[in-house]
Amino acid sequence: MERTELVLHPVRLRVILAVANRSLTTRQIADLLPDVAQATLYRQIGVLLEHGVLHTVSEVQVRGATERTLTLAKDFGRIDTDDFAALPPDEQQRYFINLIGILLADFQRASERPLPNGLIATYTRQRLYLSPDELDAVNAQTNAVLAPYRQPSRMSDDPHVQPWLFTGIVMPDTDLPAQPDSQETPS
Repeated sequence: MERTELVLHPVRLRVILAVANRSLTTRQIADLLPDVAQATLYRQIGVLLEHGVLHTVSEVQVRGATERTLTLAKDFGRIDTDDFAALPPDEQQRYFINLIGILLADFQRASERPLPNGLIATYTRQRLYLSPDELDAVNAQTNAVLAPYRQPSRMSDDPHVQPWLFTGIVMPDTDLPAQPDSQETPS
């Protein structure tokens, strides 16, 4: 199974996002994804374990059953840009639609529990002018800026810290030409 297919499956992606930067039991994952049938969830967790996306941190016997605590393998929550670019456009569109569905579900859950100030989410849309190398640099810089904030231990260090989901989507702006027309003014 290709890494992109493995990671971008709708249920598997939600599991990956659930365990990103933390360890959870299978029961805790199920509690975070109540809309996913238990059999489906456990089957997809099994696929992720089989392909090394998830690792078992510990196993404990609970009422005759084995409860596993799982964590994400290093860097498995990300799809390499080159791998994604190699997909045909219809596959890229299918995965993008899956992501949008996940974002909508996340927003719906967040809207049910807004912060005391009423905030549900912040978002922005900006136009950037980048070469492919600059786009890679922006992605690397964004990852570097966010890295210190990915540590769950920050929640125990500061009672005001809570988890936030950060999703970055970068796509070409097709409303503008790729290269501006060079128009000479008559002399």
